[in-house]
Amino acid sequence: MDILLIISQFFYRIRYWLLWGTLIVTGLVIYFPQFLPFSYTVKSNLYTGVSSTTTLDGSTINYAAINSTFDNLIGIAKSHTTLRNVSYRLLADSYTYGEEWQDNEYIQAKHYRQLLEMTPPEVLELVDRDSVNVTLRNIKEYYTDNHYNFFYNLFNRPIAFYSLEALNGIELKRAGNSDILDISYTSADPGLTQKTIKYLIDELIDAYEVIRFKATNDVIAYFEEQVRKTKAALNVEEDDLMHYNVQQGIINYGEETEALSATRYEVDDRVEEAQRTYQAAVSLREMLDERMDVRAQMIRNNTNLLKELDQVTKLNQSILEHEIFAGANNDNNNVSIEQDKLRLKQVEANINNISDNLNEFSFTKEGVGIEEMIAEWLLALVNEAKAKAELKVLQARQQDIRDQYAHMAPVGTQISRKERAIGIAEDNYRIQLDGLAKAHLRLKNIEMSTSNLQPLSDPAFPLNDNGRKRMLYVIIAFLGSFVFITCFFLLIEVLDRTLRDKYRSQRLSGLPVIAAFNGISNLKYRGFLRACNRAAAAYSCRRLNKLFKPKGEPTIINLLSVHSGEGKSFLAEFFMKYWRAEGLNVKYLNYETDFDVVNHNYIQASSLSDFWQPDATEEPADLILVEYPSFNNSSVPLPVMQEADVNLLVANACRLWRDSDTATIDPLKEALEGKPFMMYLNNADREVVESFTGELPPHTAVHSFLSRLAQFGFTSQQNAVR
Repeated sequence: MDILLIISQFFYRIRYWLLWGTLIVTGLVIYFPQFLPFSYTVKSNLYTGVSSTTTLDGSTINYAAINSTFDNLIGIAKSHTTLRNVSYRLLADSYTYGEEWQDNEYIQAKHYRQLLEMTPPEVLELVDRDSVNVTLRNIKEYYTDNHYNFFYNLFNRPIAFYSLEALNGIELKRAGNSDILDISYTSADPGLTQKTIKYLIDELIDAYEVIRFKATNDVIAYFEEQVRKTKAALNVEEDDLMHYNVQQGIINYGEETEALSATRYEVDDRVEEAQRTYQAAVSLREMLDERMDVRAQMIRNNTNLLKELDQVTKLNQSILEHEIFAGANNDNNNVSIEQDKLRLKQVEANINNISDNLNEFSFTKEGVGIEEMIAEWLLALVNEAKAKAELKVLQARQQDIRDQYAHMAPVGTQISRKERAIGIAEDNYRIQLDGLAKAHLRLKNIEMSTSNLQPLSDPAFPLNDNGRKRMLYVIIAFLGSFVFITCFFLLIEVLDRTLRDKYRSQRLSGLPVIAAFNGISNLKYRGFLRACNRAAAAYSCRRLNKLFKPKGEPTIINLLSVHSGEGKSFLAEFFMKYWRAEGLNVKYLNYETDFDVVNHNYIQASSLSDFWQPDATEEPADLILVEYPSFNNSSVPLPVMQEADVNLLVANACRLWRDSDTATIDPLKEALEGKPFMMYLNNADREVVESFTGELPPHTAVHSFLSRLAQFGFTSQQNAVR
């Protein structure tokens, strides 16, 4: 409860500072806000879809990545490039649509006039009042990163609406844990405020799209170009192989070489068989020639027979050529073969007819019938002709196969090289196609995982201002000044080493404080000063009365001080008046008049009687007040102080308590242990004195009320009990 009492007394002590300080500051705040500019706030929000999207690979949501994405969005919006583009568009709107004496949805007239005043003439020439796009293009072309450039200075200096400093006032924050990004901005122009939010959203969406897809789009463009090049290279290799096959007459090299190999073995077998057949036919014919002798030569020379034999040879050759070279799948060839076979049968029949006409010779020289031998001989000639024709055709076919082998061998090597080149081109083409497919997949994944920024609400034109918040400023000023004054004096209270009041004096000196005295410093209550001093003296004397000796023995009270000028004589005067009014015989001794402080009797005194003797003619004193010099000017004999009934240290309440004072008093406290050694505060504030005496005059209602509150007398009354 003591703490609360101390706090209440603290506020009571600084009540006037609190009252007038808060009133003055609050009054100034009430007056000056009328000159403050109006402000307008525009809000909007963007849907990001960051935490609500899915991915093609089914990966889980990364909350750290989500937070990072929101930080990136805010960073992009706050970047110099984004804000500079917003500034460009605001300037283009202001220059194009601004009017000097009429507000519009783009800019107020006063702000447009301010912009015109700071804009050089050459910059105004960039403005096209008919097209904001042309104006914007001219501004961007005119801008350079040079401190001499008007737009560079406008953006980088603290200029309202268009500068980096002003646009940094845009607030962006995530709405809780949602996918929504809240955007708000406050400025003194409603149109510029709205357009700032609108253009920021546009620039943020554009910049985010570029950053989001740029890397992937670059990769896709690279792979598309590589696919085009590798496809062209593959086409070149394939066309080269095709033209080479056409040039060499190759349809399918593998199948053709396989078929050629099979045909070779087949033809070789048939050649061997045909050679055997031919040799057999020749042997048979030669044997018959020998048996027929001259007749055979005569028959051989027969013109018709020769013609028919020649036809047999030709027809057999034709049939074999069709069968071997042409193949059996051609219908036309089949018809020709059948026709040749019919003709062959006809020729053989003709030969038989020729043999029937050769009847001049009936028998051979061995006596064998000639008719049967001629027929047999003619048959041998026919078979020989057939075998010879077959062998000729097969040998030609065999040579043709050898020629094909000689042709196909280098062709195969070239085809292998070209097919290998095609394979390499195909592999490269597939690699580029795979890279392109993965890049497209990544692009789609980015689209699904990051989503597009979508404005949920367009920034609306503010119809009403925010107000100048006068009441808020008043409340803040009142509370702020109150807190500041309180903290200021509280800091002084904690750090100040001025004696001032009872509690601080006791803490600093270690001595109990018996009372306090007003002195003569309080001009406010000058008319009541003497009455207050009498009341304070009376309180002090009553406290000291309890320490008096029984009647017949004088009570000795020493008035001491650390420094001169602390008010010992002033207090002694009021003490004497009070006690003499009570009927006490008071003897007052002063070191300047009643005893010599430089005498050895004083310095070595063990009792007051060693340097002062009472007058025998005077009545014995009931109370002896002894005023000693200050400790800083002269010493006070310790035995004399121990002899006294009360040692009263008078101290000016307004002075600093130094470490030297502590060093002076501490030995005395130890030496006077058990003896009353107290402090008396002189020249104290009225409130300090009242903490001992109670309320001092004048007894006004307000003063009485405040005094009761300081003492927690919330329900107390002044009415006397009757």
